[in-house]
Amino acid sequence: MIVAVPLETSEGLDSKICEHFGSSPRYAFCNTDSGRLQIVDNSNSGHEHGQCSPIEDFSRNNIEAVLCKGIGARAIGKLRMLGVEVFVAEELSTLSEALGSLKRGLMRKVENQDACQAHGCH
Repeated sequence: MIVAVPLETSEGLDSKICEHFGSSPRYAFCNTDSGRLQIVDNSNSGHEHGQCSPIEDFSRNNIEAVLCKGIGARAIGKLRMLGVEVFVAEELSTLSEALGSLKRGLMRKVENQDACQAHGCH
């Protein structure tokens, strides 16, 4: 499975997960089968609220799931329309912890009530 994780830092598996999906400075694209990891800059991190659009990058990289702490309702809807599953990484702080939790089946799928209402919701 290929997953995307919003990151605050770029330190490989020790990278810190960003609090909010859309304003993340970078994303990790991880293949959970092969272990391949790619960290890319989010060229759209300074967007107006509701205007987040990393979807093109996600489509190009065949993303199947997103692991995140916070995400807006519009982003959840756009990802779901693409068939991308969205999971909540609430108490996890690093990329390694998030991937491990997913592999062990401990992550829960995002619910509509989990959506952030504005930047700064964390």
